Amino acid sequence: MLDPLEQYLKKKENAPQDQSYILASELISDIQAHERFINTAQNLFSGISLGSILLLVALGLGIIYGLAGVINMSHGEFLMIGAYTTYVIQQCFISYLPASWFEGYFWVSLPLSFITAGLIGLLIERLIIRHLYNKPLESLLGTWGLSLIMIQICRSIFGDITAVKSPELLSGGIEVMDGLILPFNRLFIIGLTVFMGGLTYIVFFKSRLGVKIRAVTQNRNMSACLGISTKRIDAMTFFLGSGLAGIAGCAMTLIGNVVPNMGKTYIVDSFLIVVVGGVGKLVGIIASAMGVGVLSKIFESFYEAVYGKVIMLAIIIFFLQFKPKGLFPDKGRLSEE
Repeated sequence: MLDPLEQYLKKKENAPQDQSYILASELISDIQAHERFINTAQNLFSGISLGSILLLVALGLGIIYGLAGVINMSHGEFLMIGAYTTYVIQQCFISYLPASWFEGYFWVSLPLSFITAGLIGLLIERLIIRHLYNKPLESLLGTWGLSLIMIQICRSIFGDITAVKSPELLSGGIEVMDGLILPFNRLFIIGLTVFMGGLTYIVFFKSRLGVKIRAVTQNRNMSACLGISTKRIDAMTFFLGSGLAGIAGCAMTLIGNVVPNMGKTYIVDSFLIVVVGGVGKLVGIIASAMGVGVLSKIFESFYEAVYGKVIMLAIIIFFLQFKPKGLFPDKGRLSEE
């Protein structure tokens, strides 16, 4: 649409500016303004979608780090576990159930991804991570090695790349206006994140389990003196945190392939979100995830993805110079030591 109009204006630029020239100029200005608005809206929506994925991963990471002081570099692999759980459920539906039931595989996968990732997280906490509490360097190296082992196990079983077919219900999108289409799969991811964020809030602020988790986070020794089983709370927290990452992995299958190292893509951003938001702070993690997601997409629209990441990292480093404990400073036992 723009090329013919621009060519027409170029031909007429040395001639007297008649009514057609003025109308063409105004039309070009309107089209360019519309394109800028569409691009801005698309970047905003993409940023919220990215922030939603990061939030699901960072919620569990922040909770675990706030409670146990463990730098869990293997947390991204629970996202991978959730994605592969979804793939396995899809294959089971294809192999053992009627074709008319296929659409139900994803809705079965959502809770099973949470449970599978949570149980594996619980097992790892019991066998390995429990011995690394309050040992930042050892926990970082140990969980990094664990992540490599988990990646190689999945690569040996499933290969380098697999794919999950999106349900028909989540295919396509809604056209908000001419040129602006919001995909159903990304809308679902945003809605899922809102739901899981609300559920996490209820668990941590409206339940007895949440009171115990927050008590252990703030003062482990005093909580133990009051009869709270801190080891059981550690295990439950790891189960919940790993399960949230598993649900993020299930959601990721809607917008990308399933690969063994998919968790590595999000683990660094998730740590940045936890640090910026405040360790163990739900509201801070939500605000930080949305900010990082939206700003990342905005910078990528002006610069290449790599330069956008560099700018985002520079902004975070600058921010931490003034707020080293994040938006909502930690008041747990890590700050007491």
